[in-house]
Amino acid sequence: MTAGMPAGIRTYVDNAAAASGKTEAQMLAVLKTSGLSKHGELRAFAMEKLGLGHGHANALAAYYLKPEWQSAGPAAKAAAKKPAARK
Repeated sequence: MTAGMPAGIRTYVDNAAAASGKTEAQMLAVLKTSGLSKHGELRAFAMEKLGLGHGHANALAAYYLKPEWQSAGPAAKAAAKKPAARK
């Protein structure tokens, strides 16, 4: 877990992925396409577009707004393992 991230956020984000049927990276991409930047707006958007309940959408919005927390998540780890493109 990244320093400063509340312990429950990781669990909420993982459970939100299971509830929505999308990966963490896909959920973050959905929020990014919204163009929104306020927590409440992102939460409502996640509830509508991802079918999440208030708690999961709330945690996802908080997680999205704190990129430093994302450095420890599965999406960051997958990107780090991705091989460099060949020229």
